[in-house]
Amino acid sequence: MIEGPRLAALVASRVCHDMAGSMNPLIQGLEMLKDSDASGKNADAIALMEHGVANAWARLEFFRFAFAGGGDAGGDGEGRLEEARAVAEKLYGSLKAALEWRAPAVAMPRATLKVFMNALFIANECLPKGGVVIVDAGRDGETVELRITCTGQRAGMRPATWAALQGDLPEDGYPGPVAQPLLTGILARQTNVEILTRQGEGAVDIVLRSPSFALA
Repeated sequence: MIEGPRLAALVASRVCHDMAGSMNPLIQGLEMLKDSDASGKNADAIALMEHGVANAWARLEFFRFAFAGGGDAGGDGEGRLEEARAVAEKLYGSLKAALEWRAPAVAMPRATLKVFMNALFIANECLPKGGVVIVDAGRDGETVELRITCTGQRAGMRPATWAALQGDLPEDGYPGPVAQPLLTGILARQTNVEILTRQGEGAVDIVLRSPSFALA
């Protein structure tokens, strides 16, 4: 019998695969329109379409990595934090918040990359008015930790999101928006990653700690 999180990953993989198949003709059709619009009379419409397609593709690539294990994410063996950087930067190019990547090289099991990417998605939701998300890493004693710092106006993590990360299930169930934090918490516990948060005035830190992380 397939476990719940594994089944969810398979469903996500299928949905992402089908969406990618639908996106490719849109991208090809857009390129054809650009080539045929020599006079430039449709430039504004084409620019709007380009923006929408680029944003949709960035989100699809991110979701494949974070939820479905696209590429090497979720696979066996050792990986590096840097493997997630290009996909993360493309996603944040379509969001209100800006991404600053300051992390040194960190070696980590590939399965834990999905935990990091999901945490990075939660970081954006901590900045409803936009701001800056900084990715960094370092040691806290003997343990290497990944730090995702969110700074901006009204920065904060919703109590329901934190409860979902910890796996606390209210009697009336979870609304849709916290399904992703719930999955993040499950993935973290499966891969021996501890998630901590620190909240201050205009800032939220999401910290991932694991004995399997190593500064490379």
